[in-house]
Amino acid sequence: MLLIVRGIFWFGLYTFLVTFPLLVGALAVPHSGAPSLSVDLADGLGYVAIAMLGLELALVSRMDEAAGAFGLDALLQFHREAGIAAMLLVVAHVTLLLTAAGYPAASLGLGPGVPWPIRVGTAAAACALLLVAISLARRRFGLRFESWQLLHGLLAVAVVSLGALHVASLGRFAASLPMQILGTVYLALFVGVHVRHRLVRPLLILRRPWEVESVVPERGRAVTLRLRPVGHPGFSFEPGQFCWLNMGRSPFHLEQHPISMSSSAEVPPDGAVAFTIRDLGDWSGKVVPALRPGDRVWVDGPYGVFSPDREEGPGYVLVGGGIGVTPLVSMVETLADRRDRRPVILFHGAHGEGDLTLAERLESLRGRLDLSVIPVLEHPPPGWTGETGLIGADTLRRHLPREHGRFQYFVCGPPPLMDSMERVLPSLGIPAARIHSERFEMV
Repeated sequence: MLLIVRGIFWFGLYTFLVTFPLLVGALAVPHSGAPSLSVDLADGLGYVAIAMLGLELALVSRMDEAAGAFGLDALLQFHREAGIAAMLLVVAHVTLLLTAAGYPAASLGLGPGVPWPIRVGTAAAACALLLVAISLARRRFGLRFESWQLLHGLLAVAVVSLGALHVASLGRFAASLPMQILGTVYLALFVGVHVRHRLVRPLLILRRPWEVESVVPERGRAVTLRLRPVGHPGFSFEPGQFCWLNMGRSPFHLEQHPISMSSSAEVPPDGAVAFTIRDLGDWSGKVVPALRPGDRVWVDGPYGVFSPDREEGPGYVLVGGGIGVTPLVSMVETLADRRDRRPVILFHGAHGEGDLTLAERLESLRGRLDLSVIPVLEHPPPGWTGETGLIGADTLRRHLPREHGRFQYFVCGPPPLMDSMERVLPSLGIPAARIHSERFEMV
């Protein structure tokens, strides 16, 4: 109930911050003197768009207060959709001015005859359009995640800065004292959040370094990093949570990746924590395997609400695909360390037998709790007698107990598996409140 209240509060605050400029503008300039209602409407859409674009910085600033209510992965997904919505509002703002309001096309753009506030607004819109385009088409153009991350951040700052300058230097509403005060407050808020994320938080992490204890190869082109804290006790976490790992020389290095813990939340006395990472690109395929014991790593976390510690039930059904099994392994190992006797059923999907990451560790846990592991292979080897194909309704029905409707369900894996389970589990009579998933498709 507390999480629901916190979620309502933060979503309500977001809605308030986005729409409040409209209320202040209406009260501060009751008779705007605009040539038509279309101009007022276009201005209103522009104010909502710049507020949403500014709040985009807050959504990715890893604010524990909001992330704890929704989960950071959910905030990242909302960040993506809100960015697209803000871009559509910018397009609608310009379209209304050119069509319904009757402004000539020559009055917009970057040409020398265009007033400088309009040129600044055009540049802001162009940066916003480019930001959305490279995010949606990153994989199609083969843009490395690290390069996209840097470009995305620079464009985001440019959009908010240019957009704020455009709003402050143009229009009837911006000339009123209440709107000027509101704009100053909003700008200070956005800058403060960005400074907290980019400066204050890295400085705090700088005082809490970690080092590599071991690098262990795993099935499925993965490695398990065991990290131990240096000069501090580390942290406690809930099974299923994740951290941002940074292998740069300092926490200010821009290359950071969200990785789930794959070890028990019953942290040992030395504070060591394990992360299992699959080869999915330059960072995970080259940087991570090249690490050696003693190398420095920066850890920001833990984050996430994807955890059985937050969901009580008589048992658990875990559905994992590929490297998505890692937070589920953390859950199983934690329950074993706690001597929890509730039944746990884990469906482990993979392309082939060699891709069943952490299968040996799961096998070693069978005797320590009531655990059933069902591997499901798309391409089974000769003589395979287990489940084959994709994890679907028929596979689940063959292994779920009669009282499965009361269990808690945790799903983590590639998007096709996640999408499938969102349809399959409700068809089996599982209430939506008992289905928990985690996605990290940021772009």
